[in-house]
Amino acid sequence: MFSDKVEPDENHSATSNYSISGMYDGSLYTLIIRLALPMFIGMLTQVTYTVADIFWLSHIDTGSGAIIAGVGLIFPIGMVLYAIANGIQIGIGSLLSRATGMRHFERAQQILSVGMTIVVFFTVVLGAFAYLFAEPLLRGLGANDMIFLYAADFYYYSLPTVFSILFGGAMMGLFQGAGKTLIIMKASLLGAIINIILDPIMIFIFDFGVKGVALASFIAQIIVVSYFVLSLPSLQAGFKYKFCFRHLSWLTYKQILSVGLAQMLMQIIISVGIIIYNFFIVRLDVNAMAAFTLTGRIDYFIMTPMLAIAAALLTIVGQNWGRGKIERTLKAYRVSMILAFSVVLALSIIHIILAPYVYPLFTQSEETCHYAILQIRIMELALPFIAISLLASEYYQAIGKSWYSVFITLIRHVFISVPAVYLLTFSLDMGIIGVYFGAMSGTFISALLAFWLLRMSPRLVAWNEQCLNAQQLSKEVS
Repeated sequence: MFSDKVEPDENHSATSNYSISGMYDGSLYTLIIRLALPMFIGMLTQVTYTVADIFWLSHIDTGSGAIIAGVGLIFPIGMVLYAIANGIQIGIGSLLSRATGMRHFERAQQILSVGMTIVVFFTVVLGAFAYLFAEPLLRGLGANDMIFLYAADFYYYSLPTVFSILFGGAMMGLFQGAGKTLIIMKASLLGAIINIILDPIMIFIFDFGVKGVALASFIAQIIVVSYFVLSLPSLQAGFKYKFCFRHLSWLTYKQILSVGLAQMLMQIIISVGIIIYNFFIVRLDVNAMAAFTLTGRIDYFIMTPMLAIAAALLTIVGQNWGRGKIERTLKAYRVSMILAFSVVLALSIIHIILAPYVYPLFTQSEETCHYAILQIRIMELALPFIAISLLASEYYQAIGKSWYSVFITLIRHVFISVPAVYLLTFSLDMGIIGVYFGAMSGTFISALLAFWLLRMSPRLVAWNEQCLNAQQLSKEVS
């Protein structure tokens, strides 16, 4: 079930042409689950340690939501960093999966080399910017005197993680594009276990407080990066990891950044939306901000199956698209949507039922618990509908049409939800209830739009023909 086994294509040399078993024919339910399950376990471990972070942070002072609120303001900045890492991951993974589908392994070598230079560039630029403009950035996020020190401590001690996060994104793109999701699962599991162990040690034994969470994350990420590097020889898909300056193609830079930049923008858009929500919520009540942070961590856990299925979909669509199997890519989208919607719906219902018992475990603040339970009861059943637009976005990324993904994301998080939040919260004076209903509005409208856009059409066929012709030309030139 967890196998990443590759098999030689029956019509080609076994030494250089490989594909994931069942990639191009057979049951899509089986294939999606087989690829998604290791990703799910890996992501689940990551979610577990983010929940553990919040749990230990909340126990520094169980009677106040200020610490959670302060750290919660910084999460969107971390999301921007992870957006760039995921952009690199998606850019490398999408190009690599298509190159694998075309059996063009020299191209894969080139993609990896270019990806590494992108990591170095973003590390230097982002690290310098984040350090030089730290205080005005924190103030701009809405950090008032009550929570500023907590936010600043977490922010400064998180800066060393910039390189490890970006490099990890590149490595995950490499292994994901090659279909080696088991490696990603093991790395995520390793990092989560180390982080969970180090959190209470750093926070309470060494008395670092909020700083300890950031330090624990940094150590865990360095170990994960080391594991990825040591796992490179396990890539048995006809190419090996190596860096060569002759592979530094400007065209490849543009292709990775075209797909990757769109992914970065999508997650940055999501981050901006959360920053705006945070700004509104912290003005209403710091306890509501703490509750928003807490529920976000649990909702991330609930959405993990959907994210794992989306990662599997990218590989399946990319490789089948590279073989010209358009119908199979669309069927993969529909099957993925059914699986993701069903699982997230079931988990959302369980969350609603258990919410009154879960959140008192994190805080003794009655106000924070009240806001958390209220938010879950209003917003939770909107989560399954995110699968429709999220998986459509993943499909467009896999075929190299990422700007459609950006458009869908803008609809969900900015064009609809932000004006709705402002109108309901302040113009109609609905308070925190307005934030909840406004945020949901974009989810439903973007789901309808995504479902309508993604269907068989002459445009989709033409895109595939262009892709196949470009891949064949690139192969002949090399």
